[in-house]
Amino acid sequence: MTINTAFQKLLNSIYDSYERGEAEAIARIVFEDVFDLKLSSILIEADKDFLLSNNEKLNDIIDRLKKIEPVQYITGKTFFYGNEFIVNPSVLIPRPETEELVQWVVELTENKKQNILDIGTGSGCIAISIKENLPEADVYATDISELALDVAIRNSKKLKQQIHFAQSDILQSENLFNIQFDIIISNPPYISEAEKLSLDKNVIEFEPHEALFATGDDALIFYRRIIVLATKFLNDGGQLFFEVNQQFGTEVLRLLKENNFSNTELKKDLNGNYRMVRGVK
Repeated sequence: MTINTAFQKLLNSIYDSYERGEAEAIARIVFEDVFDLKLSSILIEADKDFLLSNNEKLNDIIDRLKKIEPVQYITGKTFFYGNEFIVNPSVLIPRPETEELVQWVVELTENKKQNILDIGTGSGCIAISIKENLPEADVYATDISELALDVAIRNSKKLKQQIHFAQSDILQSENLFNIQFDIIISNPPYISEAEKLSLDKNVIEFEPHEALFATGDDALIFYRRIIVLATKFLNDGGQLFFEVNQQFGTEVLRLLKENNFSNTELKKDLNGNYRMVRGVK
């Protein structure tokens, strides 16, 4: 089997499961990230042999893609804020909206000696990107999942960014690091049980539920808790940043105001949805 035949085999196998443009994008990602064959190589080397071992791997990938498993989990990597991050089913796949949150933090923050905390770090994408762009800061990160922290630590080593990690159930613990912070950032679980049916199959079946869904019936439970912690452990004049469910942005803003945060702001993402909130203690 030639390289071109293998590429067409992948495309034809997944056309029924994905829209045509998405299927073609996925096929290019697979061939580049798994088989180290860019589109130019597929075209130029179309008639070269596709190794038998590669064909066996391709069959496995096709089976996984037909089950709508995210291609990022299949390749084990994704790009975020200009860097390649390791991902697996222990962590959420970082979204473009979260890149916008990082950009907002970087734009509003002076690069100086300060303490920054990322709560619910997952793959570490926020903490690591913040550290890379604010290198004078000391960046701390927590997550409830040991498996997620393992991924975050691997990413911090891969990208050569020093982050202080700790396991923590934010609903139960206080300040593990026993210091005051100048900035606290969080993209906590914010999807309510009522919204579960509206999510795509690949999200529901493959991404970690504890990182997606708010606990119990209170969709804002993590925001309430983090705001309470921020009133204790955020320095006066310190900033608190959240990524939010667009349905609850105004409610999170109200919570900040009720807890005496000033300069509160609800910010739209590039799609025009209110997805980020900021307040100053």
